[in-house]
Amino acid sequence: MTLKVLTIASTFPSSTLPLHGVFVKERLRAVNELGQTDIRVISPVPYFPPIKAAKQWYVYSQIPHRESIADLPVHRPRFIQPPKIGGYFQSNLMFPVVQRAFKQLHDFQPDFIDSHFVYPDGVVATRLAKQLGIPVMITCRGEDILRFPSLPLVGNRIRWALEHADRVVALSDEIANAAIANGAAPSRVVRIPNGVDTQSFKKVDQAGARRELNLPLDRKIIVSVGNRQERKGFHLLVDAMPEILRQHPDCILAIVGGPARSGPDYGRIIEERIIAHGLQDKVVLVGATPHEELFRWYSAADVFALMTSREGSPNVLLEALSCGVPAVATAIGGIPEVLADKRLGIVLDNRTSDDAAQGICDALEKQWDRDQIREIMTEQDWRATAKKVFSVFEALGRTTG
Repeated sequence: MTLKVLTIASTFPSSTLPLHGVFVKERLRAVNELGQTDIRVISPVPYFPPIKAAKQWYVYSQIPHRESIADLPVHRPRFIQPPKIGGYFQSNLMFPVVQRAFKQLHDFQPDFIDSHFVYPDGVVATRLAKQLGIPVMITCRGEDILRFPSLPLVGNRIRWALEHADRVVALSDEIANAAIANGAAPSRVVRIPNGVDTQSFKKVDQAGARRELNLPLDRKIIVSVGNRQERKGFHLLVDAMPEILRQHPDCILAIVGGPARSGPDYGRIIEERIIAHGLQDKVVLVGATPHEELFRWYSAADVFALMTSREGSPNVLLEALSCGVPAVATAIGGIPEVLADKRLGIVLDNRTSDDAAQGICDALEKQWDRDQIREIMTEQDWRATAKKVFSVFEALGRTTG
């Protein structure tokens, strides 16, 4: 039997923003490739007129209304989101346009609704599922459940959605506990971490990767990847570099990633820290890099570092490990679970520059088996994740079949 699945995910890639919610796409792609589902995606997009002067928002006007992404048909209705206050009412603003988009699917009758991030998508999905009389599944991914429940006007909607959800998927134990604390029935919560694309993120020769990136062959290289925003903690790595260089004078730190689409100019803060420490020749700001090219940066590294303050199941960590690179990371979200096997890396007790320096120095001094790291991660690919997700889909399908 083919399961008909309606996915609601405002965080989903497009040809305009190919990395926006790539982890949602990869999970759906892997499930779809099992060959037992018919998935349609509704991905609401904030409306913005095509005014190039507003660079931050102009990009949304360029996102196609309909297209196929990874063989998944995607419909993108527009909704009005007022500046500043719109986020507090986002689920209310999204619901009518999602409702209309669903009606435009004509004869598509889903067995259940699959949604990603409890707010706003999970709230919208739960309202629509109750209207249609079908089950709903919500995937909680990180700050949507760790931070949003404390927001005015938002928390009560999140708790309502979790109380009525037929299944709640959590990426980590921390997220699962937070979902239960906010109303999800423990018997309906399933822990399924993100997977990783082990074909794209593969182990390649370190020296070869460095040659392609024009990096020195005779230096220790620390790599950190992510959009430049405060919660990623790049400033802590820069502050850690003087102590790292005292113990390992041949080190270079490469920060790979472009600016965040919104928020303060964190890149300037990083640059100021680099200058203050006199690290202009020790820290490289690489900038935005195509997702498919990241494997070279991971492979070039001796250590991958992640000083994040909020995370669910961080994709960059899984990608680095898939390339055979040992990791040093904060004990945030699902990171301790990912690095529970000490053959994969080091979990820091505290999110400080001192802890980062000590953890990275310890990692640089340890002999790691990169082939073994890679082998461990091949068991955590997206196909393995998809099989777990599909088992939840089957259970939901049986309630309507």
